[in-house]
Amino acid sequence: MADNAFPKPELKELPERHLAVVRETVTMEAIPGLYDRAFPLLFGALGAAGITPVAAPMGVIHGVPGDALDLSVAVPVAEPFAGAGEVAAETLPAAKVATLMMVGDYSRLAEAYGYLYGWLAENGLEAGDLAWEQYLTEPEPGGDPALNETLIGVHLR
Repeated sequence: MADNAFPKPELKELPERHLAVVRETVTMEAIPGLYDRAFPLLFGALGAAGITPVAAPMGVIHGVPGDALDLSVAVPVAEPFAGAGEVAAETLPAAKVATLMMVGDYSRLAEAYGYLYGWLAENGLEAGDLAWEQYLTEPEPGGDPALNETLIGVHLR
């Protein structure tokens, strides 16, 4: 991978963040199906509760991915969510986080994570057990996936 394939990661101190989530352990192949099922559940539950999201939707990875992924499809909210059906509350703790902006098709996410984790190792930083991606642009049907903007974050130990 060329060093210029992605921008230089940034280190940030992020505050605690509250999320409404649908969380499952899924195989890599099942991830799109989870997102397709979770987003209507999330936005439906938030709408029914009169809650407006405070930031772009996210995917939160718990632990180290293997054959399966412990994944929360998430929507940031201002206060802890009481939960409704399959939609539960989750809180990302305040943390020092390494972030990377990825522009392009979601198929590049694995490469972007590899780059970010490599950068952490090269800089003597140790990843914690939480990583996330925040979908800053909403893909348009028939739109150009090369224009997708995704902010990736890895919590540090």
